[in-house]
Formats: sequence, C-alpha cells, structure tokens
Amino acid sequence: MAGELIKAGDILKIGQRLEFYVEDDEEKYLSRIEDVAEKEFIAGMPLTRQRVPVIPRQGSKLYGLAVGDQCRYRFMTTFQGTGWTDGNIPIWHVKMPERVEKFQNREFVRIKVSQRIHVRLIDKDGGIGDPIGTWTIDISGGGVSFLLRQPVAENSKAGLEIHDIPDVGTVSVMSRIVRCVKQKNPDGEIVYQVGAHFLDLSRLTVNKLVKYLFAVQRRAIAKGINL
Repeated sequence: MAGELIKAGDILKIGQRLEFYVEDDEEKYLSRIEDVAEKEFIAGMPLTRQRVPVIPRQGSKLYGLAVGDQCRYRFMTTFQGTGWTDGNIPIWHVKMPERVEKFQNREFVRIKVSQRIHVRLIDKDGGIGDPIGTWTIDISGGGVSFLLRQPVAENSKAGLEIHDIPDVGTVSVMSRIVRCVKQKNPDGEIVYQVGAHFLDLSRLTVNKLVKYLFAVQRRAIAKGINL
C-alpha cells in the first residue's frame, strides 16, 4: 500500500521518535533522533529488552519508522556506525534517506496475504450457516477481506476462522460485513469481494496479528514489492 512520499528532512528532525528493525531481525528497537546533518542523522543507540546495546554490522539495512500521533512514516536506510555524543551518550550514525513514506497506523494497514479462511454467515434471525472455505485477499489488525461466490448483506454478521497464521495460529472471531463488491475473476466468473470488520478480537491476538503483518510488510518493502 503505497502512501504519500515526503522529503525526509521535513520529518526526520531532532527529537523525532523512531522504531528500527535491523535486516533479518524481527525485534523492534526504539530510539530518537539526537542530531541531523545533510547526509546522515544521529540516533540514540537502541537497547534490547535485556538492556544490551544494539550494534549492527556496518552497512546493515535498517527499516525505520518515524512515529506520529495519527500516522507513521517508513523508510529504508543503512547503518553507518556507532559513536558517542559530547555527553558520552552512545549513538548510531544512520544514512539520511531521500524520502519517507506516510502511511496510516499499522494496526489498520491492510496487507495482501493469502490465508485459508472459513466463513459462517449469520442471517437476520441469528441462524448460523455452514462454513464456507475460501482464501483471504488482505488482512489488517482490524479486519479482513475475502472472496465468496455469493453476495452478502452489508451490516450482517459472520463468524470467521483464519487458519495457520505464522506465529499466531488460528484466529476465530465474530465480524461485521462492511462491504460486498461484485467482480469477475480471471476466468470470467462472477465473485464477490467481501470486507469484514473484527468485532471481538482480543488485544493480545491483535498485537500478534499486527506483528506478523508488519513483518510481511517490512520484508516486502525491503524487496521492492508494493503491497
């Protein structure tokens, strides 16, 4: 999901809160910008959960997030080395990217991912239908879209089971249908793209789901894939 591209210098300023992911590492590291130059910025050296300084190999790719109140700004850059401030604070030297990409808060970023899903439609009298097997089109921390061969009424409810999500398992959740769009598949068959909003997913499950989706997104961006 491509967003608005903004000059990095307009966002990456002193005091900006950052989140970093080092290449091939799923752990999130927190930092902030301590100083800015034309070709690099200085970030406070992140620590692991065990309070150990994080020191990547020189030249390692970094996936960065500048954190705002309503949105985030993502960018890919390069780790250039470590150092110390005049106040003896350990720091990272990070290459200044040319642009950052604005996108919505990650819980609601929809990522294209195909997972097995079973859908039980619920009629207006509360009757629960047989499970319909299909595949997801995209998922976010707040909902999912999938294809069905039959139309579904908006604002109706459906029970969902999304299977075999890495590091999450099976997600079972009640949902509300928020859209149903008629379309043709590549074979010319009429199908319906259905969007559903999760109603009662626990915060723990949301966090696990978002972490998985965020990892998918980060890997795709690093490979130049547009989600």
